[in-house]
Amino acid sequence: MAGRPPRQDAQRNRARLLDTAAQVFQEAGTDAPLDLIADRAGVANATLYRHFPTRRLLVSAVYALGIDTLCTDARTRVEDGRADALFDWFGAVVAHMQASRGLRETLVAAYALAPEESTAEVDEWHERVSAAALPLFTRAHRDGLVDPSQRWPEVLALVTAVAGAAGPDREAAHRMLAVVIGGLRAPALPGTAR
Repeated sequence: MAGRPPRQDAQRNRARLLDTAAQVFQEAGTDAPLDLIADRAGVANATLYRHFPTRRLLVSAVYALGIDTLCTDARTRVEDGRADALFDWFGAVVAHMQASRGLRETLVAAYALAPEESTAEVDEWHERVSAAALPLFTRAHRDGLVDPSQRWPEVLALVTAVAGAAGPDREAAHRMLAVVIGGLRAPALPGTAR
């Protein structure tokens, strides 16, 4: 017991490694040296490998954090109850994907209506994000903000495609997302402003 680090230290080290890995992956891609991540996080290589024995596990954990963020954001917007919450969340999704190169490619592939290849893990991420944000879409439908002919899987595929098409160009993503949102909106009734 005396030789084991306190559980809180292990949790802090893991969190620091994940935060640092997310930054390094954004700067240098997911092939960045793991030694660099350990060094920047201020931990020994052995600590990194104790938490993440393989690069794949580290990359997966970093992406899972991104998924957690998107799900939490969606649930918060559901609770807030704002009318434009769905469209605001779309902007958050695209911005988040643009900030994470690897996650962007992973999610664009995952949300494609006919994905070429998938894994159980990516399928689980897809289901989590979709379920967390579906109440936003349902409310927008109910409130007449979204054309009733629109379907949630197709809408989500379109939003993630914006991030894929725009790459890191935020202005292009903003313009493309505006086009997508404009197409999703319910047609205005005659004599009313849209």
